[in-house]
Amino acid sequence: MKPRNTISNSFNLKVIFTVSLVGLLTACSATLNTQKLEDEIKKGIEEQTDTNVSSISCPQTVELEEGDTFECDVEASDGSKASVTVTQQDDEGNVTWKLNPTSTANKTDDNSGNNDTTGDLIPTEDAPSPESETGSADVDPNAPLIDSNIVESTVKEQFAEQAGIPVRSVACPQKVAIKVNSKFNCTVTASDGKTIEAVVTQTNEQGGFSWNATNGLISYDKVEGLIKTGLQNQENLAVTPSCGTPQTRYIIAYAGEKFSCTAKDPNGRQIPINVSVQSDDGQVVVNWRL
Repeated sequence: MKPRNTISNSFNLKVIFTVSLVGLLTACSATLNTQKLEDEIKKGIEEQTDTNVSSISCPQTVELEEGDTFECDVEASDGSKASVTVTQQDDEGNVTWKLNPTSTANKTDDNSGNNDTTGDLIPTEDAPSPESETGSADVDPNAPLIDSNIVESTVKEQFAEQAGIPVRSVACPQKVAIKVNSKFNCTVTASDGKTIEAVVTQTNEQGGFSWNATNGLISYDKVEGLIKTGLQNQENLAVTPSCGTPQTRYIIAYAGEKFSCTAKDPNGRQIPINVSVQSDDGQVVVNWRL
């Protein structure tokens, strides 16, 4: 039989970039049916993030225009808020949408005062531009410096714990002046030699910081969900997908790279699955042959 494939547009943890080619044209008008769009977004977020959405608000009147983008506001039942960027793919009511988380929870240690060391794999902020990075070239010799050794050891431990990926090393700039909200990058090198950038954000004047991993991190759980849905919808076949190991639930992978998974059907047959990474932000194509 011919190979089948299905496409997904992001597996970064808790971040969605979902192609939603739904007919959103309002009858007898050249505007989108934003009420239907709100329902589609709510359904997609709840299915892909296990988050209960309490409300979504999109503009009431959106004229059809290919390439046009607009924002919708989302609120979860726990009170957290985010925005969704909607892009019109054509002038017939087909759209894509992307969930943009706006905040992350910061945990503090009661015994550590204000020295936050929160780590998160959620890419909730854009990577800093070169202008926003603090390096040794522009550091005031009298300015207090953030302890790069603490940053490196914290990111190394927390990344390995959350991603299940053994980390060989973390390299951060060695002379970074303490400045609240200033950002800098650290390079995380896994034991297999793969690297990924962690964005560190300074949170207070005592050297506290938070961090998040950005492009290049793909969730095996999301890939398995894609495989399961694709085989069910295209082949009417219920399968149990398997990617990675029970301990390792993420993979560092970039555009042009490939990795393999398997899927077991009800008769115990193992179906080989090939996953091709299409972009650094997690777009993948899944292929199988029966």
